[in-house]
Amino acid sequence: MARNVEDPCRNCGAVLAPGSAFCTLCGAAVPNRSAAPAPGTVPLGAPGTPPQASLPGIIEVGITAPAPLVQPQFVGTDPRLLAGTALVQGGAGRRLVAWLIDNVLPSILIGVAVIVGLIVMSGTTGGGNSTPDFSWLLILTGIAVLLSLGYRVWLWIWEARAGKTPGNLMLGLRTTNMEGGPAGLLAIFLRTLIIGLGSIVPYLGTLLIIISNAWDANGKRQGWHDKVANTLVFNVNAGRNPLETGGIAGRESFAPAPMPAISQVNSPLPGAAPVSAPYDGPPAPPQQFAPPVQPVQPVQSVQPVQSFAPPANRFAPPLQQTSTVDPITTIPLSTPQDDPGQTRARSEIAGPGLRLTFDDGRTETLATVALVGRNPAGYDGEMIERLVSVQDSSRSVSKTHLRLQVAPEGLWVTDRNSTNGSAITSAAGHKSPLPGGVPQLAEIGATVHFGDRSFLVGRA
Repeated sequence: MARNVEDPCRNCGAVLAPGSAFCTLCGAAVPNRSAAPAPGTVPLGAPGTPPQASLPGIIEVGITAPAPLVQPQFVGTDPRLLAGTALVQGGAGRRLVAWLIDNVLPSILIGVAVIVGLIVMSGTTGGGNSTPDFSWLLILTGIAVLLSLGYRVWLWIWEARAGKTPGNLMLGLRTTNMEGGPAGLLAIFLRTLIIGLGSIVPYLGTLLIIISNAWDANGKRQGWHDKVANTLVFNVNAGRNPLETGGIAGRESFAPAPMPAISQVNSPLPGAAPVSAPYDGPPAPPQQFAPPVQPVQPVQSVQPVQSFAPPANRFAPPLQQTSTVDPITTIPLSTPQDDPGQTRARSEIAGPGLRLTFDDGRTETLATVALVGRNPAGYDGEMIERLVSVQDSSRSVSKTHLRLQVAPEGLWVTDRNSTNGSAITSAAGHKSPLPGGVPQLAEIGATVHFGDRSFLVGRA
């Protein structure tokens, strides 16, 4: 007998199979291993014992020492992944510096034109009086004003279509609409108009409008001019660029859709119909993934009637002899004396569910899974019972804001990477924000906040 000499993975220490090109545990590549022959063998037993010759038709079984186990790492909540897909609003200071950069060029053009016009300005003398000639000053100033006006028009169109300005590019900012797309010509015109009206109070009025997003109460970092134009400003250096990733809900478009864990399980009893294991998502109880073997237990009482048992008239009552055709019809599985098995477990899932009482008095009753938003829509192949649409005039609620799943312990709430986020306030008054894509439990009596809306979780 001999055992294989197996090399460990240099990355995680797991044993590599002979001829493998990569580690099956951590995925690390093994150079020049796919073309290498399988390793040799060394004899087992005492040192110096010659190896035994293998016999034809005998498969040698080796005994190897247990390899070091490496705990698998779950990278679904990697902070680098979350940082790369999160949306970060632009701060007040960064936006102020970007606005100053955008206005530097017109100021320089007009300033240079005035200075040059004053230098070349000449005067005419007549009757002992000197009259200055402002011709060059007016010409140069007019050219500078026309160039500044052309610059403003170009800046207006560029920001409306791409969300960019020279200041935005240098500071990593992008201007978008409320859905994360291009803002449009009208929205950018309204923003510029509101900032211009602030100049009625010189310097201070314009400054207050630019930095007014610092005290935005709805958490969107919107300034007064942004609220009038329905625009948002994002920091693409610290987060995702919605203009290039499909808008605010862009992560849903390129993230892989979860596959429902539904499989057909054939019953071990003869003549029984196949049973489908229900799919209730990650927080569902573990009984849904077990094969339905419990209904077989009551059949143990009729095992003497099988073909391998002695004659039925000696070991079984005459009534049970006819149960070989369809034993399920003669066994009342739903009686209280029998083991309920998975039949009772499924009836608990299909119970009355939970009642959601929204802040406007509206109530909704849920039994399994639902999506909440202004216009909710699920992934391709996602199993959803209800689509709950809510009215929101302030547009603080995303199209698909929350995923709700009813469980015996309460309501599992998942934020679908919404713009304004979500939070849960427990019955004791403790409020905790919801991270995007991570289910959190809202117990009975808790309040779930999403955008400017909320609802109370209660029993149906």
